[in-house]
Amino acid sequence: QEAHSLVGQEIPITTGQALSNNFDNAFRTTQRQNVGIELTVRPQVNSSGTVKLNLRLEVSSIAGPVSSDNSDLILNKREVETVRTVDDGQIAVISGLLDDNERRTIEKIPLLGDLPVLGHLFTSKAKQRSKTNLMIFIRPTILRTAGDSRRITEQRYGYLRLQQGLAEPEREPSIDQLVRDYMGAAPPIPSAPIPGSIEDPRIAVPVRSTSTVFRPVQK
Repeated sequence: QEAHSLVGQEIPITTGQALSNNFDNAFRTTQRQNVGIELTVRPQVNSSGTVKLNLRLEVSSIAGPVSSDNSDLILNKREVETVRTVDDGQIAVISGLLDDNERRTIEKIPLLGDLPVLGHLFTSKAKQRSKTNLMIFIRPTILRTAGDSRRITEQRYGYLRLQQGLAEPEREPSIDQLVRDYMGAAPPIPSAPIPGSIEDPRIAVPVRSTSTVFRPVQK
């Protein structure tokens, strides 16, 4: 089954413009377009135990309007589409999406900044340049049984508890409060981390049984 993830926003893009029969009522037709980081993954498990990944990554951003008289937007877009075959638990990396931006700004005092010869004394110029290289790491894991699914869930749950416990050692992890107080379930006791995992076995965040929850009064 294909998985799709978008981190960004939807913006309206003008696709057409027309006038009424009397030429007195102009209207536009628009469509919504995604802008941001968009990742599509379609996995396929082979009989040999390997995983074939059909990957498509698109990174887009708004460059600005076409001109001062035209409000249509210019979009920057970088896209890569590839197929990778990896073993169960192996990490696949997508890279090469380079972005080089240069921004120039000019600020000046009205009237004084336009004076000949002396105008530069009332004007400031700045140039900012940034280079980014986006890299995506994907590690497919084959879940053959319900126990495999439960084990992965407990590992991810334990990792989130660990990070929240490190950030706020004096407070109960908010993920435990969410599971217990709003989902009505007992927080799972994190299992021992597997060798080579990102969890630190020296740090443990205790699971608390109760907490005080303030709920809005329903009228």
